[in-house]
Amino acid sequence: MLSSALYSREYRRNPEVIWEKMRNDFPVFYDDVSDMWWVTRYEDVKNIFIDHETFSSSTYELTTGQVVGPTLISRDDYGHVVRRKIVAPDFVGNRLKSYEQLVINCVNELINRFADPNQVSLVREFSSQLPVDVISAILGMDGDGHLFRQWVTAMIMGLSGSPELRQKGLDANTAFCSHIAPLLNGVDNPERVDHVAKIARAEVEGQRLNKEEITAFCGLLFIAGGETTDKAIANMWWNVLTQPETLRAVIDDESLWNNAFSETMRRTPAVISEDRFTTRQVEIQGVEIAKGTRVRACLGSAHLDSSVFKDPLRFDIFRPDLHLGKENRSGVSKDVERSGHFGFGLGKHFCIGYELARNEAVIGSKLILERLGTPSLNSQQQGPVVQGNSFFAVKELQVSFTK
Repeated sequence: MLSSALYSREYRRNPEVIWEKMRNDFPVFYDDVSDMWWVTRYEDVKNIFIDHETFSSSTYELTTGQVVGPTLISRDDYGHVVRRKIVAPDFVGNRLKSYEQLVINCVNELINRFADPNQVSLVREFSSQLPVDVISAILGMDGDGHLFRQWVTAMIMGLSGSPELRQKGLDANTAFCSHIAPLLNGVDNPERVDHVAKIARAEVEGQRLNKEEITAFCGLLFIAGGETTDKAIANMWWNVLTQPETLRAVIDDESLWNNAFSETMRRTPAVISEDRFTTRQVEIQGVEIAKGTRVRACLGSAHLDSSVFKDPLRFDIFRPDLHLGKENRSGVSKDVERSGHFGFGLGKHFCIGYELARNEAVIGSKLILERLGTPSLNSQQQGPVVQGNSFFAVKELQVSFTK
């Protein structure tokens, strides 16, 4: 009964009800429809993300790897560490600050193109476009966002496993690779400062990325950084616009958009589950899970664990039990009274682009309010729904603005 409920229309509209039953009664649940184990409590999900030796990310070889090729996210060995050191530096700390003006420019360009600044389709006109435009610019292909959006949509749909959609995803990836191929020439020119040139020149412990790895990583940037950031921005605006006191707070103090982003990543994360393969027999909550089994870590459920977060269904940007602001890769807050969200993963596979995603969401939101005025959500809007196997987001937001 519960297995079928996980694939029902009601689950897609309101998964929280089923997650609560799973956490309370079946914290480790065998789903005979998809032949996998669901894990739904906070501490168990946290352990799955941290223990990469037991819970392997090689599951991505069957999804992302089938469309864009081999990437570091499907590796758990030392090769993952080396490749992460090559590609990650531009996305954190001081180096990332150099991209802030680029993000501002992309946001302003999108706002300039709004058909009616008083009535905005926030997903179609903004959130679905900003991350792709930013990544395009970072790669040195500013202005090609409209092409990348078409290919990325097809590639993401190709992850579903449907033979027809998989082929469309592969065709899109072929077109994508052909388009960026010229960027792989002349990368040793020191005047090249785009990200492709930087990672092509980078060397760690005598290793460099080959052309296949570079193009696959670029594809991964769009799939992982585009779709998830799009949905995170849309969910954040839904949460803020449906809470009048929260909207007033971010209008009065724009720095609170950072809190809104953190609480959104907890309450309505864009990705609600991640799959792993067990590398050995393991026991969770008294349940024995065999080696080579697929395990689904349901972070959407874990974030609503009332043993960790008080009144977990409430969206609260002043939440005292959540680590607010910049994420911590370890998932451990210096304040023992606060816990972190798993929206960017944890540990070894913690999302490389987490700071960039936060910057896009926060900077974009501040500029929209600054330029367009006070927002209000038009009537009869639908909240986040489960999309595909693991996405959770609003499909569209019609927003009115008044100066």
